[in-house]
Amino acid sequence: MAVLKSKRTESILSVVAKAEEMVIYTMQAASNERYIPKRMRWCIGGRIVQEAQDVLRLITYANSIKVEYAQDWEMRRTAQKQAMAHTFCLLTEINLCKRAFGHIPLDKMEYWTGMILEVQRLLKAWQKSDAARYGGP
Repeated sequence: MAVLKSKRTESILSVVAKAEEMVIYTMQAASNERYIPKRMRWCIGGRIVQEAQDVLRLITYANSIKVEYAQDWEMRRTAQKQAMAHTFCLLTEINLCKRAFGHIPLDKMEYWTGMILEVQRLLKAWQKSDAARYGGP
């Protein structure tokens, strides 16, 4: 039997999977000489990849915390907030790269940004689900 769209829930694993896709795409884009000149890869390309990896690392860390006590939820919530902050840093780094070099095609920028925004959306949904489950703001 089908579930109404308004009643569907997304699993926590969907944010992990989407974050993994984002990291892989980011690594491929950052290593593309057409997007980031080789001479600038060490300063901007490395930062972009590191931010994306930090997002995935924090999401994975948060997901690994089994919430049994209030401090467990606080640790998970902190990791989720840090992951969200790194998504904004990642968007900033990509924007700086685009403005500095202008080599990233608009359709690639839109796709890349869309992936990050999707990770943000899934992360917000997870935070909301946790707040409802464990109580709190």
